[in-house]
Amino acid sequence: KLGSFTVELPKKHGRGGQSKNRFARIRMERRHNYLRKVAETAVGYYITDAKPNVAGLVLAGSAEFKESLYMSDMFDPRLKERVVKLVDVAHSGDVGLNQAIDLAQDALGNVKLVQEQKLVRKFFDEIGQDSNLYCYGVSDTMKALEMGAIEQLIMFEDL
Repeated sequence: KLGSFTVELPKKHGRGGQSKNRFARIRMERRHNYLRKVAETAVGYYITDAKPNVAGLVLAGSAEFKESLYMSDMFDPRLKERVVKLVDVAHSGDVGLNQAIDLAQDALGNVKLVQEQKLVRKFFDEIGQDSNLYCYGVSDTMKALEMGAIEQLIMFEDL
């Protein structure tokens, strides 16, 4: 995760009266400022040397902000052409991020994280089915390697 920031946007004001227009204007200004902040932050993260440094972007959120951002003139056109999917998520934070990754898997098929998740899921499925088509631990893995019995090997980068 590159970073995060919180936002507190006012909800629609349900009361009438003289203040109705002022509340609506304040609400729209805050939404506009939030969209600008997100657009500027995206440029800071995903544009390097005047070029996008990502192959694809997924815009995710629980409201219409992702569509507003995508359609906005504030969203950099170099990033707009890299958007591969817009997804609705029910949560914010890390839970929402993981939900967005799951929902966008069809568009992220070549992304390393998604490939690693599929590989680890397959490993745990084999363990759950007790298929004996898996091994773990250094000694068992080394024996299986010496016998040529390993189809796929999963290793931690820190080893």
